[in-house]
Amino acid sequence: MVNSILFILLSITLANSQEVNAKFIFDQSANSRSAIDLIKNDTIDIGDVIYDYQSQIEYALTWRSIAIETYEKFNKKDVLTAADLNYLNYAIEQYRKMRAPLFKIISRYAPYTNNNVSIKVNDNKPTEYFTKKSIWSSSTKEVISINPNDQLGQRVTKQIKLGLVFALLLYDNYLVAMAPFEENQKLRFVINESGVEPENRGYLAEVSESYTDTKKLRRLVHAINFSYQISKWENQNNDTPFLIDDDDNYYLNQLISGSFSYREMLQMKENDIRPNFKINRFNVISNKLYDRIKKINKNGTDLVSKMFGNTAGMIVVRRGTMELLTDKEKSEITYKMEPMDILLEKAPFRLTDYFIPGYWCHVGVWIGNEDQLKALGVWDSLPKLYELAVERYNYSGPDFQTSINSGRKIIESLRPGVQINTLQNFLNIDDLGVIRFTTQSNNDKKTYLLNAFSQIGKNYDFSFNVESTDEIVCSELVYASFEDLVWDTKKQLGRYTISPDQVARKLITDKRFEPVLLYLNGKSVNGELKSVFNALLD
Repeated sequence: MVNSILFILLSITLANSQEVNAKFIFDQSANSRSAIDLIKNDTIDIGDVIYDYQSQIEYALTWRSIAIETYEKFNKKDVLTAADLNYLNYAIEQYRKMRAPLFKIISRYAPYTNNNVSIKVNDNKPTEYFTKKSIWSSSTKEVISINPNDQLGQRVTKQIKLGLVFALLLYDNYLVAMAPFEENQKLRFVINESGVEPENRGYLAEVSESYTDTKKLRRLVHAINFSYQISKWENQNNDTPFLIDDDDNYYLNQLISGSFSYREMLQMKENDIRPNFKINRFNVISNKLYDRIKKINKNGTDLVSKMFGNTAGMIVVRRGTMELLTDKEKSEITYKMEPMDILLEKAPFRLTDYFIPGYWCHVGVWIGNEDQLKALGVWDSLPKLYELAVERYNYSGPDFQTSINSGRKIIESLRPGVQINTLQNFLNIDDLGVIRFTTQSNNDKKTYLLNAFSQIGKNYDFSFNVESTDEIVCSELVYASFEDLVWDTKKQLGRYTISPDQVARKLITDKRFEPVLLYLNGKSVNGELKSVFNALLD
């Protein structure tokens, strides 16, 4: 017994030591590098970095909603099953994979937040930087004066914003999705001590210590203060090319302004982060920031639902115009559609669809109602397909027959995975297009439907690879369902992808496809639809 206690105490000591060392290494690494050297030597295009990290950004947003759902599910259980423990191990491993690349960019631009760096905005003269020795000591201060109107100033501004964006992504995830696990005594113990694989034990404590480390928080406040300076300048100069023409700056601004920890920390001063600020495995917490943390994670689900659209991973700045349709208009849409119709949508207000090429940004498949599925011989196969989804992919939604009878008639691949949703949920969009493969027989349609149902529960394919089988993106759902059709694909970064526009292009390349209906900006388009569809793709 004594040996067991000593072993536990030693493990805790070593874990805490590793956490301290990790925090020390990060801070020392940033302090040892010069912000001015970073300006001189780091000339990589920020747009390229955003493009390369787009899947990590989207997964970080999606992970947040999944973690909240997991907490709500596990928090209600008296005893966690073996499957629950396996899932916690899987979740920790996925979080490690998500955090590592984001943390790499945070570290890359951390020198801008060193204590000896002073950054100010001045559009009266070109961007400049210099060192200045302190009168009172041997220390050297790095002074950076940024003019957002010149190329160098814009590059440095976007570098700082990018590092801040990645820090805010992880920090928001911690506040609303991980802090509840940390506060729950049982779940905290399971994750840190007993319920997961040895290599994952203590990881929650390690992450908590990292996100509440005073030095890192001060760095975050530095970056937020600079971003706030820039935002004031941008508000006063909203007609400049930097605001009008720079898509990367727009994207970064939207991610920053969409962060609730950013808004909360704007209310703080650096003195609010006291040296004894701490949230650790024993919940020794007492400071102003913790009050805000409690406020945020207490209503975490509500906050997330307000910020995310129907894809639970796409930050939105407003609701879609199609949501304003009357019940009669929605019924008319349902009446016109048949099983295996392909739904296309456009929602320009969803930030993480910003880099999807082409006009359309999402695809879904209409599956119809019980009578239609019975007529096609599909209905009786659904219980078995549901069992397979639960067994293979840990699908947690209601059984397929219940889902359909409750109004869920669209299969779509969203960031949390492939699922069945209602038309109302789908219609948080501006534009809707529906196309149909007109020559499919009933046997063909049965096969396609069974293929579509077989995708439910699969994870979202953040690599957008049509040749993957266990993960699937929205347009890959169509690719996998219509198994015998040849679709337009494109090779990118060594893999073949298919975009929603490439699905819609079937109207041009295959005479067997015809448009069924089209809504633009919430208004029905009448007359000859094919030419309008095709014009959208040009």
